[in-house]
Amino acid sequence: MSRTVYILHSTLAPNAVGDVLRRSIDEEHWTLFSLSGYQGDLPILGEVGKNTFRLQKRRYSRNDFTGHFYARFEPEPGGTKIEGYFDAPRWAKYSMRVWLAVAVLIGMPIFVETVMEITTGSHHMGSNLWVGLLVPPALVFFGTVLPKLGRMLGKKDERFILEHVQDILAARVEAPGP
Repeated sequence: MSRTVYILHSTLAPNAVGDVLRRSIDEEHWTLFSLSGYQGDLPILGEVGKNTFRLQKRRYSRNDFTGHFYARFEPEPGGTKIEGYFDAPRWAKYSMRVWLAVAVLIGMPIFVETVMEITTGSHHMGSNLWVGLLVPPALVFFGTVLPKLGRMLGKKDERFILEHVQDILAARVEAPGP
């Protein structure tokens, strides 16, 4: 699956880009006393490094597969070039890979054994064979569909983040490339 790369051009110098971004977002500091789970009240959360940044929209619901905007900025004649893409956080991607691996490694033998019992007529696994037929494929199905559904539901957040970056950095967007 190829990701869409967004290229933005700002008239600000690279160090000014970092400063403006830092002032326009809340850093991600966990807290118990906030509906979003983070300190502050600005609509964008993230972190800004020397020439990179990562942004996410503050959410008051749970969708760990919504894209974060990962970007790198560098000087160019007349300002700064910003190149970025949206992707799920690493921990969310890795946890789903572990989920799928466990679902396949544990579910496949159960599913195969259930099918064998149905075809041979033996009843070693018990009386409720529907569980062995439905649960393993359902776990794999949810492990593949849930991230895609989360990304689809997060498209508005991605547009919001891009508009925020454009507005605060006075940047124009090139046509996105693959």
